[in-house]
Amino acid sequence: IQGVNNYRLQNEQRTAVTPMAFNAPFAVSQNSADASYLQQMALSFIALRLNVSSETADASHQALLQYIRPGAQNQMKVILAEEAKRIKNDNVNSAFFQTSVRVWPQYGRVEIRGVLKTWIGDSKPFTDIKHYILILKRENGVTWLDNFGETDDEKK
Repeated sequence: IQGVNNYRLQNEQRTAVTPMAFNAPFAVSQNSADASYLQQMALSFIALRLNVSSETADASHQALLQYIRPGAQNQMKVILAEEAKRIKNDNVNSAFFQTSVRVWPQYGRVEIRGVLKTWIGDSKPFTDIKHYILILKRENGVTWLDNFGETDDEKK
């Protein structure tokens, strides 16, 4: 019994935290996180990938890569490098404005809907309705971004 209790204390104890720029506390343990944490991390990942300009794309994408599992980083590096190249070549600025967020903590799934505004050079912004699905996993005290995908929404 003591061994089970020690394991639980070490691996399942939750810590409540409220980081800068967020107004809701969250709780995490070694291998799990609550809905608030998952939502805040997913919104941070969205910002790193979508709120970019030709000057910030490389640094933002590099920060995002730190949360991708080492085995999957090469594939994501290629995707982000292609995005950064287009952003820089076309002088793109983009900003994502969330309209809804749904979280399934038991699956680490966060769905975010919103409007992506994109400026190319000095043009007026193009507006697209977007729906992203992010899968986050918490293992041994580390948060991994397992999937950052876009889905086609028929309700556009």
